[in-house]
Amino acid sequence: MEIKQIISEVKEKINAAGELKHVYFVGCGGSQAAIFAGYYMLNSEAKTFGTSIYTSNEFVHATPGMLDEHCICIICSLNATAETVEAVKTANKKGAITIAMTGFPTTEMAKNGQYVVVYSNGDNQIYSQANQAKSLAIGFEILKQFENYEKYNAAMDAFTKIDQIVADAKKYIDPIGKNFAEEYKDEELFYVMASGPCYSVAYTMSSCHFMEMQWKHAVTMHTGEYFHGPFETTDKNLPIILLMSEGRTRALDERCLTFLNRYAKKVTVIDAKELGINVIDDSVVEFFNSVIMIPIEREVVCRMAEMRNHPMSQRRYMWKVQY
Repeated sequence: MEIKQIISEVKEKINAAGELKHVYFVGCGGSQAAIFAGYYMLNSEAKTFGTSIYTSNEFVHATPGMLDEHCICIICSLNATAETVEAVKTANKKGAITIAMTGFPTTEMAKNGQYVVVYSNGDNQIYSQANQAKSLAIGFEILKQFENYEKYNAAMDAFTKIDQIVADAKKYIDPIGKNFAEEYKDEELFYVMASGPCYSVAYTMSSCHFMEMQWKHAVTMHTGEYFHGPFETTDKNLPIILLMSEGRTRALDERCLTFLNRYAKKVTVIDAKELGINVIDDSVVEFFNSVIMIPIEREVVCRMAEMRNHPMSQRRYMWKVQY
């Protein structure tokens, strides 16, 4: 079932119950970071209902009190992580409408979700159909059908441009990634900084790509919070990656860059503007930052993985021990 049809049926059910009260986004790890795009957009644009984002196990153990038949839960897991499947079941028990986002149509996510959205994944991933993009598409469709969202057409046009932007951006970032790998392959600690729509990208780069896949220590740092304590740790020996988004919070990133240019030395900047994101209409471009940036920052870490002979697929605990 297409997303438009899913939301049409969801709207009928919500209307029968009264009105839409809240949209929850639930996932863990990279899946939660991916659906942050939809959460960030709805949190910014929705006028008649609220939204929030939860890590799966917290959603299960500290279930929000207002969760009921007036709520939509968008819950994401590639291969059906057990705690995320449990989150779907929890939402179902509370009477909420569940949309299970998953990588394959036969997962436990697909079996338990009231509605299922399968997204592109793997080595030949189509980025306009990946989990970041799908979470955004669901969000825009909710806004269109529940609030007649005026920027809907601009958003739909943006989806047609994602794949070319990413393809061109990968070519642009390749020499930057190679230089990064050569210079920083032996470093053990990184700060990854971002704000607004790119904060989830910083989380993904830190927690998933550096820590999980390269066993490197990494700190996710919000550029707006940087000056409220953490900047005291800045020196010329600390490797910092600054992810600069296009949109309303860019001023936070620019302030950070000005400071880093003065007091830091090992700074790598990945700027959405330089990646070509501005072919997307200005009215909605902000919401597509993570869709473009996540595959690009991963390319940078992949260059490091190749140089270190440490594959991105290598693990020492995940899927191997009891946890």
